Amino acid sequence: MTPSPPSWPNINTLWAHALVDELVRCGLKHVCISPGSRSTPLVVAFANHPDIEDISIIDERQAAFVALGLSLASQKPVALVCTSGTAAAHYYPAICEASSSGVPLIVLTADRPPNLHDAGAPQALDQTRFFGTHVRWFHQVAEPEPTAEKLRYLRALACRAFQRASGPNAGPVHLNLPFRKPLEPTALPEGHRDAVPPTLGTGDPMAMMGRPDNKPYLQTPPTHAVLDESTLDTIADLLANAERPLILAGADHRGNTYATALFELAQRLGAPLIAEPTSGVTRHAELQKPPLHFGDAVFGSSLLARCGQPDLVLRTGKAPLSWAAARAVRSWAHTTTILLSPDVAPPDPDHLAGWHLRANPRETLQALSRRLSLATERNSAPESPWLNAFQMAEARAEDSLRASLERFRLAQPDAPLTAPEIWNSLGELLPEGSALMISNSMPIRDVDAFMGRRRAPLQIFFNRGVNGIDGIVATGLGLALARREAGHQAPTIIALGDVALRHDLSALALARELDLPLLVLVLDNEGGAIFDELPIADFPDVHTRHFLTSARADITRSAPSTTRLHEATSPQTLASALKAFTHDPGFQVLVARSNREVDRDLRAALRADAATLIDHGFQGDLP
Repeated sequence: MTPSPPSWPNINTLWAHALVDELVRCGLKHVCISPGSRSTPLVVAFANHPDIEDISIIDERQAAFVALGLSLASQKPVALVCTSGTAAAHYYPAICEASSSGVPLIVLTADRPPNLHDAGAPQALDQTRFFGTHVRWFHQVAEPEPTAEKLRYLRALACRAFQRASGPNAGPVHLNLPFRKPLEPTALPEGHRDAVPPTLGTGDPMAMMGRPDNKPYLQTPPTHAVLDESTLDTIADLLANAERPLILAGADHRGNTYATALFELAQRLGAPLIAEPTSGVTRHAELQKPPLHFGDAVFGSSLLARCGQPDLVLRTGKAPLSWAAARAVRSWAHTTTILLSPDVAPPDPDHLAGWHLRANPRETLQALSRRLSLATERNSAPESPWLNAFQMAEARAEDSLRASLERFRLAQPDAPLTAPEIWNSLGELLPEGSALMISNSMPIRDVDAFMGRRRAPLQIFFNRGVNGIDGIVATGLGLALARREAGHQAPTIIALGDVALRHDLSALALARELDLPLLVLVLDNEGGAIFDELPIADFPDVHTRHFLTSARADITRSAPSTTRLHEATSPQTLASALKAFTHDPGFQVLVARSNREVDRDLRAALRADAATLIDHGFQGDLP
């Protein structure tokens, strides 16, 4: 027997309920809500749903980055809700990042009805295709109507939005929803145009109540791009015939989904696998043969000049991060380069690749490994001089980093704390299972060069889509929220420079309100360290005035007064503060102060030492 449909006070309440109900049936768990009147029907529907974690964040810009962090950690779509007018404009930076990184968000913007547009009504802004090409899909939702036909449309629309956000080309989608007053769940008299007729649900109960098995109204099974057999055979032949194959794993928040398959392929080929910390591959350190971590040092040495350039390069994730690796890649114009990425745009700013495999990485790597196994009739490739050379360089780079940092501190015991020491300490001291959110510019490059090889797994997160430094703290808050909900005991650390913190200072107040097990580690070198490495540094007047943040204000004054605030000025005080946090991981801010000029000189010295030690390990070219 079909149950009687519930009564609803007005169509706005029913309309919003149907939309939210379908999103939840599809798998939505989280929504970040910023207050505003026009979005009231959506807010009420989300707040009343028992299976939704509704997070209230006043500032839309913060809310969007928190949603981004939640989605990065959960790998599932997260919804955003805001009112009409300029509210949605504050979503823009996070939408751009989500679009470029393939992070699924469902953006629900409330709007005035059409009759209030172009008529002088307050807070009426044209929100049609507001985010342009930065969303995977935009739909101007129809005005609510109390008909079964329109409710079926709305339920199917919600399912389509969730599916489009989820993939295969994952990213943000935008639904713009107009609402007439009354916006609250106010009962309307029968016969009112926005009243829900008592008989609406009897003729088509699924339109009002959804499918009886609690399944989505419209199911769209996920599609996985799989290469055709001919292409797989061709790529497998290229790999098998390469004498000096090389695999580069670049930044990819999805890298953990195919890490094991990438390891297996590298072992079958006997190929060096160099993985950036942001690749998602390095967190699988429990495997017998972890990837090579010191790509910056290896490519900065004369290894390739002595051993020859690779004759085939397989790349996953983003283009190489370190400057040394990027220079090497640019020099491989005659090398067969294969990009494995499901993204529409090939990660190839130098336009040197010969293949862009737009396919599911894990399934593609597994298929290639099977072909190589059948072709060679062996489980893995023997150790080769080519692979041995990279492994020797890796070991020497690791030894060099450790010894050079020790020599520096022994020679200058009173020198200020340095950025390489900060990152090296993080690698050594963070407990297993910790999450590290890294800011862009110098921090993400320093972690690649100086953290070293961790033996304990560490989750690394980042916003590398458009390389921005805004919203780093708020994104980290989303990560910490998702991790707390998932039951993770290890802490979350946000590591960013003082310039990036200035772009997201208001998020510190939100962090204090949420009281998460979170450490905001601020690398304060009076700003703009990356510009010391760029040609603008040769123009000191402009460099100092417009590219640095020297002596403008003490950033510690910007933290909320109740924040637990610590300062580190030496390796000992840094280690003490990190250990104290791991034992008592409430919300804290740790300011690690260094000298920008000392950092610059030490970076150069460490790279030179590593290159020298690597070069001394080779007496001639490989046979």
